[in-house]
Amino acid sequence: MKDFRDIGRKMLHGAKAFLFSWDAVTFLCFVMVAAVMWYGHALSTTRQMTIHVPVTYKGVPKDLSFKPELPKQIDVTLRDNGRRLIAQSEDLPTITFDLSDQIKGSEGKVHIEHAQIISQLPSSMQGNGTTQVVSVRPDNIEARYSEQFTERRYTFTIEAHKVPAGYNLRLFPAQVEVIARVSQSHYNDISAKDITVYCECPSSGNEDKLPVHFIHRSKYIKSVRIEPAEVEYIIERTDR
Repeated sequence: MKDFRDIGRKMLHGAKAFLFSWDAVTFLCFVMVAAVMWYGHALSTTRQMTIHVPVTYKGVPKDLSFKPELPKQIDVTLRDNGRRLIAQSEDLPTITFDLSDQIKGSEGKVHIEHAQIISQLPSSMQGNGTTQVVSVRPDNIEARYSEQFTERRYTFTIEAHKVPAGYNLRLFPAQVEVIARVSQSHYNDISAKDITVYCECPSSGNEDKLPVHFIHRSKYIKSVRIEPAEVEYIIERTDR
């Protein structure tokens, strides 16, 4: 055990002696000089680097969704010497694509061509000067869009329409649930007064059930569903 302790002390003493000797200083200086020379060589050597350019979009209503999702960056692979590549990667501007001319209605498709992507990149990334553009990914952008909808539910008493004088139309059930499909951004822009539900009195009285009809007066309502869609009825005389 004592021998191991002696060996450990000698190794520690030798390490301390080396660290505080001129040999250690010389070695560290050599390492620093070699690192500086390697770094300088790396900066002057032609190489490739992929730069991630951030992307934003304007002219897009907030209740639209895209499939596939629009990319949030453009990956540009460049070839040049290391010094210029590092300069290219610093202080990258965000490029913006205006989609307002392509978005028409609640559904459709947008397309950004390769030439349009290149034109939005900084001039130094467009193959000007010594910099070569190796690749741009994606090389074009294409996606389908649709509007995001939600539902509003109301309970309505069914109105009886076209009932002859002296008769009464009784409906079972007398109330129905109305589900209105509306875009998320206009959820609070519709109300119960925008919708009317009704049944028309049959002329023959031979129908088993009557369909429930609706009228909606809001441009924000995209569709209406009624539950139940048909109701039973009785036609009664009231002039007896």
